[in-house]
Amino acid sequence: MAEVQGKRMKKINLVIADEDSDYVGSLVDYLMFYHARKFSVTSFTEEAQLKEYLEDRASQPEILLVGGTFYEKLGDLLQARHSLIIFLTSEKIKSEKKETGQAKGKSINKYQYGDKIVTEILQIFAEETSLSYAFPPACQKTKIMGVYSPIGGVGKTTLAIGASIQSAWEGKSCFYLNLENMASTSLYFTGEQEENISSILYFLKNNRRNLSLHLEKAKCVDPVYKIAYYHPPDSILDFNEDLTEELSILLKELRATSQYERIFVDMSSEINRNNLAVLRACDELILVAEQKMSAVTKIKGMFKELRLLGSREGWDISDKFHLVLNKERAVGNLSEEAINYEEELRPHSKGVLARIPMVEDLAMWQDGVYKLDMNTGFGKAIHELLAHF
Repeated sequence: MAEVQGKRMKKINLVIADEDSDYVGSLVDYLMFYHARKFSVTSFTEEAQLKEYLEDRASQPEILLVGGTFYEKLGDLLQARHSLIIFLTSEKIKSEKKETGQAKGKSINKYQYGDKIVTEILQIFAEETSLSYAFPPACQKTKIMGVYSPIGGVGKTTLAIGASIQSAWEGKSCFYLNLENMASTSLYFTGEQEENISSILYFLKNNRRNLSLHLEKAKCVDPVYKIAYYHPPDSILDFNEDLTEELSILLKELRATSQYERIFVDMSSEINRNNLAVLRACDELILVAEQKMSAVTKIKGMFKELRLLGSREGWDISDKFHLVLNKERAVGNLSEEAINYEEELRPHSKGVLARIPMVEDLAMWQDGVYKLDMNTGFGKAIHELLAHF
């Protein structure tokens, strides 16, 4: 068995046992399609087959995910395996068990989104296991793309959200990581999760054991787009601390999972130690601006500061930046101001990589969130932008 820095590099052996064959089949299909890196799954819908498996001492499941009927019939055999037992219940059955005391142990509601089931399984396992785990990497390369601007109000978050959605539409696995002090993630994505990025940062500061498990159990997955993300912090003051090491480790760990083809990092506009750590950890940096001469001063100042800091500390990230002009108005030839704008920035950038058009009523409020209309010039321009990477 491979090990990485003392961690067991392996899948979790999971047994699913329930009499509802349709349910078991659907859950196994979901786990094998979306979470094959995490779990090695064995399933049973017949009592005799489960009994034979449990009596075979060679089988070594770490988790037994069991329906109440099987537990009532084979409870002694299940307990004898010394595996973590998690009961599959409905809300009604769950309350009945508490009243009768028949099934003591951890339980999860079987009738919920698959990602919620996986999150609860990993949360219970992380709390109960005495071993250190690291999931085997997937066979795909992760690209971390920072979306940054020293200018406020240029539509940076809209562009980052749009890039995440477009990536998901193109069939790419995607993580959206918002590191702004005042994040608006909940306006675009939905998902049930009690934990947020504050708990991740606290864990990184105080206890990094089973980090892979904790990162997985804290994430949300939007049920529509299948984009993974973390809920915003408890307090905006959480990001005022020195988190350079924690943020670097977080991005390194998310990359190491190879679970996501693209990770979009949405940052605040400041140039501070935390943002510098993130900028340096990114593979590519999308520099969002508007075509206004007032923006030139801030962009020049940003590059000047980065050159100064980089020369002192021995790094250079200027080649990572790609200038993207947002909220472009449809015009014919470039105006004199536009020409001057690009001339002023030419020594500091590789030119304009993409122009994102201004689209009226781009965001529509629907089902409690904003939905971006990607079937517009905005979506087309985002698609063309991402094609460069």
